[in-house]
Amino acid sequence: METRMPTVFSFVSTKGGVGKTTLAANLAGILADYGMRVLALDADIQPSLSKFYPLLSQAPSGLRAVVMRGGNVLEDCISRTVLPNLDLIYSDTPDGSLQTWLKDREDRLMILRRAMASPVVQPYNVVIIDTQGAVGELQKTAAMAADYMISPIKPDTLSAGEFSSGTLAMLDDLNRLADFGESFQSGDMFALINAQERNNNARALTTVIRQKFAGHKKVRVLETVVPSAAAYAAAATAQVPVHRHDRRLSIANSAWHVMHRLVWELFPTLNDIYVDDVCADSVAAAEDDQGDASKDAAAAGDVR
Repeated sequence: METRMPTVFSFVSTKGGVGKTTLAANLAGILADYGMRVLALDADIQPSLSKFYPLLSQAPSGLRAVVMRGGNVLEDCISRTVLPNLDLIYSDTPDGSLQTWLKDREDRLMILRRAMASPVVQPYNVVIIDTQGAVGELQKTAAMAADYMISPIKPDTLSAGEFSSGTLAMLDDLNRLADFGESFQSGDMFALINAQERNNNARALTTVIRQKFAGHKKVRVLETVVPSAAAYAAAATAQVPVHRHDRRLSIANSAWHVMHRLVWELFPTLNDIYVDDVCADSVAAAEDDQGDASKDAAAAGDVR
């Protein structure tokens, strides 16, 4: 019997502040509302994804155990969030020591890819990995674990330049290992225009980015554009997926519509299907549960 593997998305960029964690958390949230079993893995030494949604139960171990076990994921690493269908492997390496430990491992590039084949991970439909906005061993092993990498690009000169000189350079370095076999090739990269301002300069830079990578063998610029909008920060503060927070159905660029367009582009079989079509009752129940969990966390003075 063939082993089923989850689809793995790694959010990568060598530049910080481009919105990786926000997009990773919101994609995880909407896919969970679609009824998919989603595992979020926080591979950033600054554990923002780990704190994005309140937890119903926190596992005794996290990322450190996964990596130092050579990619063996056990149940003691899986925390449960308040969102049905969304679990978490939290980041517990604030001192960055895992980066140093990985440098001495000959199999460092394959550790998280090996983790994706763990029996505990196989029941998930999707794994979403968040990474630090810099070059390092954790970022590289996360990239090699991915079926698809998603790299947010803000349509400004600095972010676009860093994508070309930093993120793509990391991708090229990884794919130079292809001579050692197919298992050493990274997945394809999706560039996602994020936080686009409503001005001609931002729109012009978006056009330039699309033209530059048209026909690129390993990079595809997604058609979905995420606008700059206060809803994304507000949803993060409220610890809810942004498609729930901004449900303005009559506004084409509301977070509700933007996040659905992103899902439809990544999962064409879901095209024109909204989360309301598949799990309206469970979404309402989840919001009630999340409200209770958020109050408990606030009373305890700790998101986790």
